[in-house]
Amino acid sequence: MSAVAAVRWWDDDAQMAVAAAVPTHVFAAGTDAHAAIELAVAHPETVLSLILADPTFDIEQHAYLLASVTVPTLVIASAPEPTTDLTIPQRLAGDIENAVFVVIDDSANPVHTCKRESFHEWTSSFVTIAEGLALRSGTALTPPTPLAEGAFR
Repeated sequence: MSAVAAVRWWDDDAQMAVAAAVPTHVFAAGTDAHAAIELAVAHPETVLSLILADPTFDIEQHAYLLASVTVPTLVIASAPEPTTDLTIPQRLAGDIENAVFVVIDDSANPVHTCKRESFHEWTSSFVTIAEGLALRSGTALTPPTPLAEGAFR
């Protein structure tokens, strides 16, 4: 592949980009997590990474789907209070083999708008790591995706 990867939010046509075989880092929040996970399972050669912000997901009903995710995945959860229930995002990350779970404390939901700077730092770093892993495995894009300021904000 010689194209630079697209960075797409679910509502920014991520599904259409992946279906068109455009290498894509897919970002989804809330209830869009389910469709984004299905997309990553169906197109692991095109979805370069999956980032789920404050995901809402029926783990009991769709646990089989999580075991099929092979792309690097970052699950970011907001925790406005120390007693915030993080069971769903933590279990979601635990059931995906290549997943990383991050909690951003003192953040209201949605984390990607309430703590933009922290969210940007985590997602930028994760995309860099995902592309580094692809480079090591021989599936990297040439050139790597530039981490342009604002791409994840």
